Amino acid sequence: MKLINRIISHRFFVPVLLLAALFLRVYRLGALTGFYFDQGRDAKIIWDLWHSGKFFLIGPTTGIEGIFLGPFYYYLIAPFYLIGNGNPVIVSITLAVINVLGIYVIYKIGKEFFSQSAGLLASTFVAFSLPLVQAHRWLSNPTPLPLFSATSVWMLLKIITGSTSPLVWSVLGLCLGLGLQLEAASAVFFLPATLLVFLIFRKNINWSLNLLHLIFTFSLTLIPQLWFNFRHDNILFAAFARFLLAEKSFTPVLSDFYRQRLFFYFDTFSQKFFLDRNLAIPFGVILLVAFLLTFRKFKKVFWGLTIIWVTPLVFLLFYHGNYGFVWDYYFTGIYSIFALFAAVVLTAAAGQNKLFRNVVGAVVVVFLVTNVFHLRNYLSAGTDGPTTVVLEPSLAAVDAVYSDAGDKPFNVDVYVPPVIPHAYDYLFLWRGHTKYQKQPNSDLQPLLYLVYEVDPPHPERLEAWLTRQNTYARMISQFRFGGLTVEKRLRF
Repeated sequence: MKLINRIISHRFFVPVLLLAALFLRVYRLGALTGFYFDQGRDAKIIWDLWHSGKFFLIGPTTGIEGIFLGPFYYYLIAPFYLIGNGNPVIVSITLAVINVLGIYVIYKIGKEFFSQSAGLLASTFVAFSLPLVQAHRWLSNPTPLPLFSATSVWMLLKIITGSTSPLVWSVLGLCLGLGLQLEAASAVFFLPATLLVFLIFRKNINWSLNLLHLIFTFSLTLIPQLWFNFRHDNILFAAFARFLLAEKSFTPVLSDFYRQRLFFYFDTFSQKFFLDRNLAIPFGVILLVAFLLTFRKFKKVFWGLTIIWVTPLVFLLFYHGNYGFVWDYYFTGIYSIFALFAAVVLTAAAGQNKLFRNVVGAVVVVFLVTNVFHLRNYLSAGTDGPTTVVLEPSLAAVDAVYSDAGDKPFNVDVYVPPVIPHAYDYLFLWRGHTKYQKQPNSDLQPLLYLVYEVDPPHPERLEAWLTRQNTYARMISQFRFGGLTVEKRLRF
């Protein structure tokens, strides 16, 4: 035990941990990155920014009709699309680095307000969790959120422990606003969570003019969306009012809805760290026992942390809008907060009970062994499986079309299960512009290439699409790349 304590207290342990986290998030990104509907849509918008000067006041759409996020995500990734000459992998690497910074912030919060052991355990949980590694490799707008949510927590805990720095308040306002532009489903509830923390710990807070700094920086982040809204006849306000009032998205319901939602919460959070439900349940029991053993000894910073984690869960417990769907990525901003909560509770219990020290040690060992095993399988997976559709086979299909066509003009028709082929529109645009110096023709040409993905849930749709293609073009040759097929055809 002494040897372990010496290792984790060494000044190189945290850098090694962060480097390992970075490796897990960038290894084989060029092959395994998912590049689908959302990724192609976003990339085309950034392409238009750099090549046509089309600036924007709003960002990606949410799952709620008519409500859009702010443009921060687009402006965040735009420089890296430019640096990478349009390569989405460069952007994925950037998002991975941002998430590793978020892991470091979690460590800093643990060390500063609880203990170094809590910070190390929390950062280890986040660094080596397979589902979180996969989430941090996701090329999408919620992905940078953990850094901003963790920084919000860091600043908020500083405030309730007496910080008088205007910078702390300004950073809190900025992170709350920018987080809201990245993903609204959980980030929006950081606002009532912050207000609740302010209300409960108001006597510990040095207000002065600091609140004005927070309001000012938060308000700055709202300018683009407000400008867009007033330029388009209050479209965002009307959609938000319809969502809250007309659709009654947070109206309580009488059924087993709440029981199902609570089970969903348990599965979602526990299985982010223990993939097997047979392990997730004991982990939940151990965490509950540890909390019951230690909760009386925790100070205000722990309860501030708990409020921030729990508040989104309480609000979403009553949420049944958007057809009742709640997806696990809605909690992107609070998974690392939960990891810190769990680490604080477990290390506190281990510190006061020798038996529990061994239990926590076993939890850490099982967590690392199971996740490292699955991480190895995930990162070494091939991309040529019959249903595999990731960036490597998608890019290979696009290159095959260009290489086979040579100097001949050609058309491309694409089938993807989400119907709109944003991903392939961008890949043809990017590769054609940067490597082949040509684009598919928009007017009809004798040479036609079909690019289509497998569609296991609805093979009849793909079959109907191919049947229609047979009415005006005959197949000459066929190439397969993982779950994609490229067909060379000639029109009748």
